Amino acid sequence: MTAWHDDPANAQLVHRLRNVVAGKGRLLVFLGAGLSFGAARLNARATFDYDHYDRWWPHDFPHVDLVPDDNGLPLPSWPWLVSRMCREIMVHSGAEEWASLRSFFIEEGPLDCAQLFRQTVGEANYCEFLLSQFDAARQPFIRATPSHTALVRLNLPLLFTTNYDELIEAAHAEAGQQLRVTISEEQFKALRAERPDRHLVKIHGSIDQPDSIVLTRSDYARARVERTEMLGFLRSEMAETSFLFVGFSLSDPNFNLLHDDIRLVYGMNVPASYTVQGRRNPVKDRYLLSLDVNTIWLDGWNDLPDFLTRINPAVSLADL
Repeated sequence: MTAWHDDPANAQLVHRLRNVVAGKGRLLVFLGAGLSFGAARLNARATFDYDHYDRWWPHDFPHVDLVPDDNGLPLPSWPWLVSRMCREIMVHSGAEEWASLRSFFIEEGPLDCAQLFRQTVGEANYCEFLLSQFDAARQPFIRATPSHTALVRLNLPLLFTTNYDELIEAAHAEAGQQLRVTISEEQFKALRAERPDRHLVKIHGSIDQPDSIVLTRSDYARARVERTEMLGFLRSEMAETSFLFVGFSLSDPNFNLLHDDIRLVYGMNVPASYTVQGRRNPVKDRYLLSLDVNTIWLDGWNDLPDFLTRINPAVSLADL
């Protein structure tokens, strides 16, 4: 079987990305949940592919255990997070609502499920739920992954993430690299003026400030109004910058929202954008091509550290 990096199409895209990172172009990287998923699941990042995940849950869901392959560990995928919200909401609802809840969580989108969850359980329970899912400091066995380490070695001056956890910050600290972090619009304005060597923009908040988290539909609507400076910066970058989406499954609503923002501003007249996906899927491939997204197809998400290493121009491909 041919390794993912020996596939001619993948090899060509890796070469192009190496040139961009080397300074022959500009690259803006967006980091999603797939980057952190493996931090709580030793050598199990491939599960993020959802090979055994049935979107249409068992007929007795949510009365059975967690959805297939979900071991209940922190840093879940979006489908697992939605499943967990549904189970938690059962505690706060009467049995007469269970059938309706099941239908809602199957039929509606994740932002709407989060909206209902927050309204039903109340702010205190909602905050505790977020901390239990994304506060890696509560679980001493969780560490930054090889993907985080490879990301730090890329030495990119600006990163954007939709992740709430603090593993990107931890990886930079472990490497002895100073990283400035933006969560709010005010912080972004200040740090953009300072132009730090390494700047992480957490556009959907950070778990160390739970009230900053963007998860529900109302949160997303509010963020689009309150993050005007961040979006304005992205718009100015779109005319001359390539985008790379790392750790986004196509089931992650953040991928579609971010990419839609980009396309709405400049339509098709934007530099090349890229995404890396686990295991080639012809339907996904066709869909991404329709969005003019160049896709690097791995053999599985466990190859993500290798991908991030191979696009690093400081690393010789001959040594890998």
